[in-house]
Amino acid sequence: MRLYIVMNRVSNIFRYIFMLGAMLLALACENETDSVLTSQQNGIVNYLKGSHQPRLIPEIDLGESLDEEPQFFTQWGLNAFRYIASYYEPERTSRKIIEKNSTIKIVYSAYIFNNSAPTISALFATNDPANIEALQDLGLDTSYEWSSEPMTVKLGKGEMLKSLERAIVGCYEGDTLEVYLTFQEGYGDNFVGMVPVKSAVVWFINIVSVN
Repeated sequence: MRLYIVMNRVSNIFRYIFMLGAMLLALACENETDSVLTSQQNGIVNYLKGSHQPRLIPEIDLGESLDEEPQFFTQWGLNAFRYIASYYEPERTSRKIIEKNSTIKIVYSAYIFNNSAPTISALFATNDPANIEALQDLGLDTSYEWSSEPMTVKLGKGEMLKSLERAIVGCYEGDTLEVYLTFQEGYGDNFVGMVPVKSAVVWFINIVSVN
């Protein structure tokens, strides 16, 4: 009986140690995730407000700007950011608007974002003929993977990231936009194609048509 009691206590001690270890590991992973997210959030905002051309201000600060046509970015929470380069184009709002169930055609280029203007080396997906040609100039065979035709997307059908859909809805036909996403709004902890886990990404999108 004494041996049973001793073994039971030992078992409980090991169980406690295992649970404690699991809790500490989970806490360490959570802290690492928070650190990566904070770094990506700050990196995106600092880039948009600093070296991005043109320099942008947050949409919430528009009332304080003295510029006639202030360039700005819209932010959803802490992890998604959008800049519409064509926002002040004449007659923009007379074009077709994108709704939640619209079918659109887009030309896009998607890059891993490293806190600076993206380069061709960070490109992981595109159907932009200019970028495809640039990849070919680097000696890459794009014939089997990259199409230069505009991509047709039916919104609301899960054909693209929800964060991208949210950024596109409310835009207009002919718009040119940039969408910056932390990994939480992008591909999360998943390794997708050439995108490493927990990567911030940016999508450059031109709305060709809206149906």
